Amino acid sequence: MGARKRAALRGQWYPESREACFKEVEGYRKEGWLKRPSGDAFQAGIVPHAGWFFSGSIACRVIETVARGELPDLVVLFGHHLGPSEPTSVMAEGTLETPFGDLRVHETFSETLGSTPYIRREMSPFMAPENTLELQLPFIRYFFGETPVCLMGVAPNKCAEPVGKSVVDAACTLGLTVKVIGSTDLTHYGPNFGFTPQGKGEKARAWVCDTNDREAIDHMTQLDAAYFTDEALARRNACCAGAVAATLAAARSLGIPRGLEIAHTTSFDKSPSDSFVGYTGVVF
Repeated sequence: MGARKRAALRGQWYPESREACFKEVEGYRKEGWLKRPSGDAFQAGIVPHAGWFFSGSIACRVIETVARGELPDLVVLFGHHLGPSEPTSVMAEGTLETPFGDLRVHETFSETLGSTPYIRREMSPFMAPENTLELQLPFIRYFFGETPVCLMGVAPNKCAEPVGKSVVDAACTLGLTVKVIGSTDLTHYGPNFGFTPQGKGEKARAWVCDTNDREAIDHMTQLDAAYFTDEALARRNACCAGAVAATLAAARSLGIPRGLEIAHTTSFDKSPSDSFVGYTGVVF
């Protein structure tokens, strides 16, 4: 079974107890401001990864939507804050603690992916406290039950798109049905992030929301994976651009023509500041 990854951010970035998490999730499900797509054919999604206070409702709605219909044999989750020169990796084995019960890593699938030259099969990158993946796990456990998972950290380089395709190809080879989730936030703007091309105030917020974030979201819904290993790095509008590129490539391999935006907000909406972060949810 391998090592058990403890939920290091529990009680900090999201509630500590099962009961408190259940209350939060059920509250998110009732929120009316988020789009509620119809149908049960969704196979992939993009989620934010701030603390649940800021973006939990968006992540919950995306994962709830993707989980509709018949449960898959496997859920693949892409994330990690990586630079273009860092390695792409897959969690080798083990279990993952969540307030709703543990999730099991699909070791056979991980082993198959690990044979790909540009994917390392590792443990250490996945055992350290890390928000891009952990914050999604309670939602995955809640909506997908005991479905096994595959966790990957994807670097934003020329291998990111092949990673997404490899996930779908490996599932096909093993006779597994798969759904895919990519984790990213959008523009990190302000002095805290060393990024102030539009100064401060309303002008800056409008640029982030209407131009920089909007450009990233539009490329997501268009399944333009190449944008996220090139232009997005310069625009600084996707902190986990490799995860996005892999998700979009996987969605294309699954035959999906276009994505649907569920929501777009910023941390400023809940905590006004000169430094703020954009969030979106997209389903495919």
